[in-house]
Amino acid sequence: MSYVVVGTSNCTFCTKAKHLLQEKRVSFTAYSVDTQSSKWLLTLIKQAGMTTVPQIWDNKGNYVGGYTELVQNLERE
Repeated sequence: MSYVVVGTSNCTFCTKAKHLLQEKRVSFTAYSVDTQSSKWLLTLIKQAGMTTVPQIWDNKGNYVGGYTELVQNLERE
């Protein structure tokens, strides 16, 4: 299983999510919406009505949620 983590560079829960995935040796791709190359994601997230970060999906495209939901998801694996 791998994950996609969308967040910002100064987000505590984004950092915690990435550290948790690293500790569990789970692969992930991280995007920071405050960088120019990933700014387009901010538009998508806003259009989807999402107002907080991190926003996390699994490699099958299933929406996981935020940090708390990621913890719960990893506990079930």
